[in-house]
Amino acid sequence: MSPPGTSTALPRVSLEHVVETPENVVLTYQLAGPAARMGAFFIDFVIRIAIFAAFTFLAVMTLGRFLPALTVAMGLVLYFALDWLYFAICEGFFRGKTPGKHMYGLRVVHAAGYPISLWEAVVRNFVRAMDNAPFILFLGSYGVCWLTMLTCGKFRRLGDMVAQTVVIEERRVKVPKEPIILEKIQPIPRNELGGWVPAPTTMALIEEFLGRRGVLNYVRGHSMAIGLARVLATRLDYKGPVSQVEEYPMAFLARVYATFYRVEDDVLNIADEVRGPKRGKAGRTVEVAT
Repeated sequence: MSPPGTSTALPRVSLEHVVETPENVVLTYQLAGPAARMGAFFIDFVIRIAIFAAFTFLAVMTLGRFLPALTVAMGLVLYFALDWLYFAICEGFFRGKTPGKHMYGLRVVHAAGYPISLWEAVVRNFVRAMDNAPFILFLGSYGVCWLTMLTCGKFRRLGDMVAQTVVIEERRVKVPKEPIILEKIQPIPRNELGGWVPAPTTMALIEEFLGRRGVLNYVRGHSMAIGLARVLATRLDYKGPVSQVEEYPMAFLARVYATFYRVEDDVLNIADEVRGPKRGKAGRTVEVAT
């Protein structure tokens, strides 16, 4: 019997893969379970069968009547490529993903947290033959794979252990976006600006940055904004305090956004106010923006 006060519950199996980088950044990955990996493998299996069936049909209809031996040889080469190279090429060149893994939101990464190389993709998939050994321990097709995934931790098969890889589920995170309240931002006075007007793409970039300001701390936000703030101050011929740009670049971007954020017609009016109207040939006022 266990001493009083001690817990007899079994240790909880962790479904997370935690990695600490040399920069002391902790990364947490969600491990892919056997069910999701089996579904992805089935999708890839169907794709391989479809490719082989399509090739066989076309080859028989074209070369089969005249060069039957060549047709059989090409079929064997394709079968070898689909069986031995399909997974290695897909995972090596498409960031650890096959079409099946992409549909299920899975990815193969190195156990240290970084993307796998082509060599690691080749190693883990060439060992697949051992995972699929049908007569070892009388476990049936992929029996060794299931046994190692359930007993060796991290849901790794033999290929994963040899190549030092894990299969994870991708987390699709939507970064929150906060509205920009223009009424609380003071625009830049016209006498502190030159004649240049930011392009719509520049305004969209500022809006996207300010909308994500809630996920940045003070230091990180200003370090990201300082470059754009300096460029805009130069292009705008900003005559205000330099400290506004150097010490508070995020606030300066917000003031630029509040100054020039208008519907298209209002943007043209701003340019007209800054540079003054130009007279056309017919004597009418022409609003110009750059």
